[in-house]
Amino acid sequence: MKRSTRSRRAFLRLLATGSAVTLATPVAVLAAEARKAPAAAPRQRRTRTGEAVARSAVPEEIEKQKKSTAESLGRIRGYALPPGSPPSFTFRPLTPIKPRRSRG
Repeated sequence: MKRSTRSRRAFLRLLATGSAVTLATPVAVLAAEARKAPAAAPRQRRTRTGEAVARSAVPEEIEKQKKSTAESLGRIRGYALPPGSPPSFTFRPLTPIKPRRSRG
């Protein structure tokens, strides 16, 4: 069985980049649509039955989500820990693995 030449770190970086692009693409499309749409009156579209249906209010929903996120972050940052409590985590960098030298 052939071992992959890609390191674990490079694979995880590739996976994270792909995930970020996948998540950011719909947001970018929605933002582009919001810029194109006039702010005065929402456009109407017709269903198969001929009824007029209002377009979704994407900018309003984005503002709601921003507000909710800001409130959540404020609540988290405002939480007071008791004196002497242990930290939630401690960052310790791993020592790099040195490549083995071939004896030849």
